[in-house]
This record gives sequence, structure tokens and C-alpha cells, in this order.
Amino acid sequence: MIFKKQSIKKLTNRNLKQWLKWTAISCTITALALTIAANLPRRTGTQVNACVNSPYSVYLVADTMHVDLVVPVENSAFDWRSVVRLETIGREERNDYRYLKFGWGDRDFYMNTPSLDKIQLPRLVRTLFVPGNPTAIHINGYQDVPIQAGHQTKCVGLTQTQYLKLVDYVRRSFRGGKIDRIQDGFVDAAGFYEATGFYSIAYTCNDWVAGALNAADVTTPLWPGLSGSVMKQLGDGALVP
Repeated sequence: MIFKKQSIKKLTNRNLKQWLKWTAISCTITALALTIAANLPRRTGTQVNACVNSPYSVYLVADTMHVDLVVPVENSAFDWRSVVRLETIGREERNDYRYLKFGWGDRDFYMNTPSLDKIQLPRLVRTLFVPGNPTAIHINGYQDVPIQAGHQTKCVGLTQTQYLKLVDYVRRSFRGGKIDRIQDGFVDAAGFYEATGFYSIAYTCNDWVAGALNAADVTTPLWPGLSGSVMKQLGDGALVP
């Protein structure tokens, strides 16, 4: 009986070691594949147009984790006031914003995490690994293109056709095509809105931004899960000092 127990224990230990070994190998291969995909462009042979040489411009603003999309309230191609009431975006009732910043993300995490230092691990784990998380769009109004400490801002030039494709992508991201406000944002000029899609580690906020760029025929990384990979594909020429 003692011999049998020892044999079972050895077999269990051996199986555990094998499982840990193959888990480590799988994680290493996955990490390597994602690193390669994060640095490879979805489109080859394409070049990001400089804003100074293009009739329309959009901006990308990124911190260490998240990328937002910034567009002018109005240009000759589209007026966002036709679909978004500027005076109801935030707590302050004003309609003179010149730029709108759009972000997409997990609704619970987004609306309960005002800054990176407020991240709660259980909420983050659920957001990434529990499927079927409802989402929200965050809109923030600005007078000028936001240049923030700790953030990187890049400008991308588009044709009218490209710009309208990007606008259509953003509009279709609102649930049912309606601009339904959920709650106030964390600053006076911001609010959260109902969105389409579900959030998980397989499709993140940065995937959404990459989708907007891809819709406008702008190059994006094969795997856009990291904010740095999205910004890198835009090149140094797009950097706003």
C-alpha cells in the first residue's frame, strides 16, 4: 500500500511537471507570436499621410495602455453636431467644442476607473478574461487638440473618402446607431454612451481604435492590443510635439 501511494505521488508530480513545462512553452510561444504581430503592419507598402499634406486630419492620443481617437467637430466632410448634442456631452452646458475625443471600452471598467492608479485587479481580470462584457463609448470635448503630459499624440492625414469611412465606423459603434448617454464622465466636458460589441482580451479598446484606422485604409499592427504598437505603425512623422 505504501509503495502504491508513493507511485501515485511520483506520477502526480511528474504529470504536474509536464503540465508546467508545456504551459511555460505555450505561454512563451504565445508571447513571442504576439510580440511579432504587434510589430508587423496589417498592410505592407503603405505610408501614413502627413497632416500638412492632407485635406483632413485625425489625431491619436495614447497613454501606456489606451488609445483614443480625436476628430474635429466640424469640417467640410462632416459635422458631428448633426448626431451629437455638444451641450449634453458633459456636466457643463457648452456647445463650442472644436474637437471630440472618442474612446471605446468595457462599460464597468471604463465607468469606474477614472485613472490608471485607480485600477482594481479583480475588475481588470474580469474585464479581460470573462467573455461578453458590455461596452461604452467615452466622448470628451476640447477647444484644442489635447496634448497631455504622459501621453503621446500623433496626427494622420486622410482624404475625404477615408475620413468619411472613419466617421461611419465610429457612428456604427454606438448601440443601435443611437447616441444614448449613460452617465457623466470624470471631467466636466465628458460623458459615457451606449456602445456596440463586447470587450475581452481578444478585442480591446485598442482593437477598436485600430479598427477605425483600418476602416480608413490606414496601416495598423497585426495585433493592436498594445497602445504602443498602434502608435508605432503611424511612424515618427505623425508625432505632434
